[in-house]
Amino acid sequence: MEKNNVSKILDEFLQEMKVSRKSRNTIVNYRSDLKNFINSCPGDIENINVEILREHLGGLNDKSPTTRARHISSLKMFLNWCYKKDFITDNPILKLENTTHKPSLIPRKIEKNEIDKILCSIDIFNRDNSINKNNLKYRLIFTLMLEAGLKVYEVLNLECKNVEIETQTIFVNTAESKRRVPLFSSESIKLFRLYTDEVNIKSGLIFKGGDAQDKSLSYQALNKFWRKYRAKTGSDIKLQQLRDCYAAELVKKGINICVISRMLGHKNIQTTVKYLQ
Repeated sequence: MEKNNVSKILDEFLQEMKVSRKSRNTIVNYRSDLKNFINSCPGDIENINVEILREHLGGLNDKSPTTRARHISSLKMFLNWCYKKDFITDNPILKLENTTHKPSLIPRKIEKNEIDKILCSIDIFNRDNSINKNNLKYRLIFTLMLEAGLKVYEVLNLECKNVEIETQTIFVNTAESKRRVPLFSSESIKLFRLYTDEVNIKSGLIFKGGDAQDKSLSYQALNKFWRKYRAKTGSDIKLQQLRDCYAAELVKKGINICVISRMLGHKNIQTTVKYLQ
């Protein structure tokens, strides 16, 4: 099979991921990781074997553990899909998994006050003491991620009906996870009330993209804003690490690991155990 045919298979895979409602950021990562792989492997997809996979991953040794793990995850998803679609008769990723030890990735410990410093730098008031609605929106998003451990796509698709002010609770309802998350601080509730009053949101998506009424704010816009303000404080904390900090704070509070796992929406408790290390 020629390269252009392998590319067509990849396009078909990415299209199916869109249909299955994978997040935009996930699909972007799939496209980047898998194009990199296709460019380094033989033209015929049937020629892909364990040795080729090892050689490709060996070329990523200078990358961070997180990046390598993401590449493996992308390859696993793609090759499993190819096997189910009969594009390959043998799935080499299964043999690789059986012969490769993958250590659990331990999140870098982030102190909450580091994140608080970034949040406090996002001033929600203009010079004339009027509300800066844009800054208020982003500060609310980041606060919700920190206080409820929400993933990026979870907070961006949050609807008014998912926030219960009286009990200070967020209800997460996605294809991956359905869970009830109590907020341990009232800060996000205060910001939520202020924001919904200012922009007059009564129902539907809380964080809309531009003037679109049925489209959520994009990951790219959110991450760009985060990078801008973390740079102001001289921090290198990544957006996803707000969730790591949330989990670490729950561990500090002495909450049972099974409860933490449910609050984070983990399917496997081993994913949660890494926060105890």
